[in-house]
This record gives sequence, C-alpha cells and structure tokens, in this order.
Amino acid sequence: MALSPQWLDQLRTRVTLSSVIMRTTKLQRAGHEWKACCPFHDEKTPSFTVNDAKGFYHCFGCGAHGDVIRWMTDQRGLTFMDAVKELAAQAGMEMPAPDPREMQRAKKRAGLHDAMGGAQEFFVSELSGPRGTQARAYLDKRGFSPAIMREFGFGYAPDDRQAMAKALGSLPPQLLVEGGLRIAIDGKDPYDRFRDRLMLPIHDVRGRVIAFGGRILTPKEGAPKYLNSPETPLFDKGRTLYNLHRAGPAARKSDRIVVVEGYMDVIALANAGIAEGVAPLGTALTENHIAELWRHVPCPTLCFDGDAAGQRAVRRAIERALPLLKPGHSLRIAWLPAGLDPDDLIKAQGVAAFEQVLEKAQPLMEALWALEARAVPLDTPEAKAGLKARLLTHVEAIEEPDVRALYRRDLLDRFSAFAFPRRERARENAPFQPRKDWRRERIEPVPPALIKRLEAYSSGGSRPSLLAEIIRHLVAFPELIADNRAALQDLGQVDRESHLLIEPFLEWSETLEVQTESAIFDQRWGSRSAEKSSLGFLGEATDAATAREDLADALGMLVERPALAAALKAATERFQIDPEGAIAEQQRLLKRIKRLDDHISEIAKDRIARAEPVRDTDSGASPNEDGERIGQETDFH
Repeated sequence: MALSPQWLDQLRTRVTLSSVIMRTTKLQRAGHEWKACCPFHDEKTPSFTVNDAKGFYHCFGCGAHGDVIRWMTDQRGLTFMDAVKELAAQAGMEMPAPDPREMQRAKKRAGLHDAMGGAQEFFVSELSGPRGTQARAYLDKRGFSPAIMREFGFGYAPDDRQAMAKALGSLPPQLLVEGGLRIAIDGKDPYDRFRDRLMLPIHDVRGRVIAFGGRILTPKEGAPKYLNSPETPLFDKGRTLYNLHRAGPAARKSDRIVVVEGYMDVIALANAGIAEGVAPLGTALTENHIAELWRHVPCPTLCFDGDAAGQRAVRRAIERALPLLKPGHSLRIAWLPAGLDPDDLIKAQGVAAFEQVLEKAQPLMEALWALEARAVPLDTPEAKAGLKARLLTHVEAIEEPDVRALYRRDLLDRFSAFAFPRRERARENAPFQPRKDWRRERIEPVPPALIKRLEAYSSGGSRPSLLAEIIRHLVAFPELIADNRAALQDLGQVDRESHLLIEPFLEWSETLEVQTESAIFDQRWGSRSAEKSSLGFLGEATDAATAREDLADALGMLVERPALAAALKAATERFQIDPEGAIAEQQRLLKRIKRLDDHISEIAKDRIARAEPVRDTDSGASPNEDGERIGQETDFH
C-alpha cells in the first residue's frame, strides 16, 4: 500500500495532536500550547509541550519529539502502518486503495482474524464446561486469580480430533488449516492441532488474537509440554512477543520491560503485580524482538534461569544484540537462582525477592564478561589468550563505532586486571599515594635503549609525545602497568613505530617486583617531577582516580587512531566499486579522526595549563603547527 506524503499530511491535519495525547497523558493549558510531565522519562517539573498549530510535541528534558504518527509508534508501541490505520479511522479517512494482490491478502487476514476470534471463544467456553475440569484444577493449583485468568483469556482444547471443525463449521475448512488450528496431511482427514491442552491466546500489539499456545495436561509420549501455533500470515514467531500489547503501556509508566522464558512466567509475574513481562514464543530472542523492545524502553531486562539452558539463551541474546547496540540502548541481564522460575521464586520468597533479582541485573557488558570467563577453565596462558580473542570477536560485532570503542576499552581493562593481576601489596587496603609520599626501597635500572627511544619520542609531534609521557609515568608508577598492558599490546600490533617503544618497555616491566610503597624510577631522569610534565597524569594536583582514568583514556585514543586510519584507507580503496558508500564512510571516519585528534590536543593543552606556574618558559617546549606547546624537552640526564 502506497501512502503519499500529501495523504499523510492530510491525516496529520485532520487529527488534533493534543486530543490523541490526552487519552494517556494529562495535559495542562499553557498559552497557545499544552504542557505535561513527560511520558517518556521520569520528571516532577513539566518539560513536555504539545503544539497543535505546528503539529508536534517536544520534551526539553529528554529530547523526545515527533508528530501524531510518531506518538502512536513511540508511546503506544504500534507499527507505522497500524498507527496510520488507527488515526485514519479516528479522522474518518479512507485508507488508499491497495493493489489487487494486497486486497486479496487483506481479505485472507480478515478471515484468519475471524477464525482466531472464533477459536478463542470456543476454548474459553470449553474451560468452563464439563470437559474443562482438569484444566480448572491445574489453574487452581497454580494459584492464578480469577481476574488474571479472565485477563489472559485461559481456555481449554478438548481431547477431540474434530472439536474445532464442529465448533467453527461455518468457516471454510482451509481457513482453519491456514490459521494453524488444524493439520492437513495428504491422504488423511484434517484434525485439530490442539487437543487436551490448557490454551492461551497470543495477541499482536493491537490486542488481536493471532495464534495460540497450549500446555499439555496429560503427558503423552512424544508430545511436547508446550505447543505453539505454526507461523501463519498473522503469526511470525521471530517478531511476536507474548503479552507486549499489555506490557507496552505498563512499561511506559515503569520504564522497564522484563523478558522471561515463557508465557506461564509472564502470567506468574502479572499475578504478582508485575505487568511489564513479555516472552518470546518458541524461539530465541531475535533481532526483531530486540528492536521491538527498544521501541518501548531503552534497556529491557532479560530474566532467565541461572542453569546451563538459561546461560545459552542469554548468550544467544547477547550475540544478537551486540551488532544492534547504539548510544542509550542496551540490555540488562538478571539471573534467577538455578532451578527456580519466577513463579517458584515468588511463591517461596515473595515478590520482593524477584524485585531484588531485577535490581541486581547486570549491564550487558558485565554479563558478556561473566559468560566468557566461565566458558572454559582459564588455568593456562593459552586459555587466557583464548578469552581475550573471544572478547575481541564480540567487540568487533558492534557496528556503532563509539559503542564499539568503549566496549573494547572496558573489556580489555577487565582482561588486563584478570590476566596480569597486581602482586600482593604491602598493605592490603593501602590508598593510592602521590609519588612524593613513596619510599624508594629499590631501584631497577631502565635499559639505555628504552631511555633513548623515550628521548626520540618526546621530541616528536603530539602523538609520539603522548605515548612517551604514558611510558614515562608507567616507569615511574609501575603498579599501573598491569591495568594498561593489554591496551599497550594492542597499540603495538596496529602501529609499528609504537611497537619499537612498547616492546622493550613491556619486556623490562616483567622484571619488576612492584610494591605499593616503593617507587621504581631511574636516577637518570628522576629529577623531573610528574607535576612538571606537560601531561602530568599522576601529578600531585591530580587525584588518583582522575589520573588513572586520564591515562587510560589517552592510551585508548592512541589505540583507536591507527585503526581508524586503516579503515579510512580501506574506504578509499573501495571508491571505484562503491563510490557512494565509500564517500559516506570516508566522511564518518574523517569526523571521528578529527574528534580524536582534537581530544589528544586538548589533553596536552589542559596539562600544559596546569604546569605553567612551575615550569620555565625557556625550557625548550616545541609548539605544534597550531601553536600548542605539546612536547617539552625531556630532562633524562
């Protein structure tokens, strides 16, 4: 169906934006506009405005912005076409006529909706009848309230191969087969798919029944415990989340959605007062599921069992989410105790225990680290290297460059702390102290070759000078080496020139015995204090946490810079094959490189400004092409 811009503009004009928003959000007059507390984020002072004349809403707090169609998709959770259809019905506008093939498909879908609605009525009536005794007993045992049973539409499919055909005899037999209600096999009479099962309707986001799920009541050999409808023109397992039509509005109030393993888990949560539960239907969480969840909340919570099957489900979900990650959008992982589902936990310890599980949910990155760190024993160097390789493989799957860079840095920091742990400290809980308070218990000589390369690097441009400063401070404060070892190794792999400095430095560092209160600092350049450094990561005026963060940040930028340069070269080489794509990629990479270079320069300027009162203006600092004093003369001798 083709919707012209003119027709959509007419629709927006015919529908008053404030009247649509008022149905779910309380608005107050404010001159020619309306105002309210924003429905997209939690706030106490109204920053959400609605302008009917201009036809848009805007929140000055979170930036939410859009027209009436955008409101229906973002706040109501409808698809674009469903939003347009609902608004057109409100405005009394006819949808543009579809082509004949689309009309035929729409007619079939309408017939299937009639079949699904008729089947639901039949199942509900059977539950209350004499054949539904066992199903009612099961529901009583589960402790579901009558209100919950009505809300979720529980029903019963009798143990009769022809019950559906008898109940819906007015509908074409083929329609029942296409809707997944009956099974047709060549050479045999069709028969009912669902028999002797407790039935649950599955709805689309508009609340229409599109499929069914059935739980067996009398176990039979070879029969699955749970059985869902097959995929039909109405039902796509990879796009449908159970209970989303109810959980979506609840999520917009609570700002959370909880993804559990099955629909009985969803109902158990609702029975306990948690309305934001959803579940996939006979499949692992898909990319389409994740995109649908993000339309409602930026960070849904996955709550799976802590057993092996639950871990596998989480791993698959993480692997599918990684390429989709973008600023502000991720997943959280909550682990149930092994052997317990939500209903078991709530019955045993109360709903507060389940809420605690949700509160302890891990960010996606922490869950990824935990899964990989537990995947195999890490008792050999080869196994530890394998862990690093797996983590980097996951990182490379992330398409958004900023998110990818941050994941790489954080995971490598974790790996470095694990693979290169600090040696036992003299005092277990001794706070980080600036160098002036440290005792020099022993001196480890710095190789002359390393000193020579440091001298050469310090006299170069901003990038070599920055690496030299990092190495100098790591030499002075070797307890920081372990935290940054992985990043240094990565830089050496992507930048051959840096490798010539990094390799001898890391070899030398392996000879050190690092202790909390001892500084290892070669006398040949020991007269120069950290505060006099142009960068001064560990200067006395800088607190320990900030100093460590600044140093790691600078090193992370150095690692990223050659990677960006290589990507830019590749994009340039691709120009003849894909000029449009190559140009777009070049522009993106050039912008990122410029931001990175500007950031490196800013670090230098900030540190120089701090060092100005204590350094000699005639010390030989060499300005770069912009006049910034990046590299000071290094007093090594």
